[in-house]
Amino acid sequence: MVIYRERLTPNVGIHVALLLLLPLGFGMLAPINIAWGIINAVTIYVLGIAWLVLGAPLLVVTNDTLRAGRAAISRDQLGTAEVVERSERRSALADARAWKVIRAWIPRGVQVEITDANDPAPHWYLSSRHPEKLVAALTTR
Repeated sequence: MVIYRERLTPNVGIHVALLLLLPLGFGMLAPINIAWGIINAVTIYVLGIAWLVLGAPLLVVTNDTLRAGRAAISRDQLGTAEVVERSERRSALADARAWKVIRAWIPRGVQVEITDANDPAPHWYLSSRHPEKLVAALTTR
């Protein structure tokens, strides 16, 4: 049963920034044909948005596992989970051994301790728009 689910999609600012692809796409084919330039610009923009939205990683907490992007771990191997605020993010990300699912447009996150002695990652860092809800889902059994 799914307890928590979040897709780390881009915010509105990223969508607006992708509007810069419109003149690029238009300029590529406009000298040949204006209509093709418009179609090309819109196609490039739509593909850019689709790539960011459909490629966004999922955070899923079930009764048995935590899935973050392509990685999954049994909840039996998880220790404490704590919210990481924007000001603490840099120190939380400093450990190169940690598994990270980071999105620059999401400044807060959750750090989850890994208790498995055979796992080379001491913890996971997960960007989250709702870190309190994610921590609550990880602490419920």
